[in-house]
Amino acid sequence: MKYLITYDVSEDSRRNKLVKLLNEHGKRVQYSCFEIEIYPQNLELLIFDIKKIINSETDRVYIFPISKGVYQFIKKIGKRLENDDMVL
Repeated sequence: MKYLITYDVSEDSRRNKLVKLLNEHGKRVQYSCFEIEIYPQNLELLIFDIKKIINSETDRVYIFPISKGVYQFIKKIGKRLENDDMVL
């Protein structure tokens, strides 16, 4: 399943660790936004790793599922990302 993961992490060192982790699982589509395709059981492991990195008092990470039915209707406008097939 595909997921959109966004974050707001207040400290550079934690943010850099999170970016490194998310880069291992997907592609960065905006500065603080990643598109990831991952199996549900692996998502749980990723969430566990994210929780180890962030400070739950100051940081936020949102994980939005994107179903296949919805993904086909996503509109992407502007600069094309590497390996990105959907830009208007």
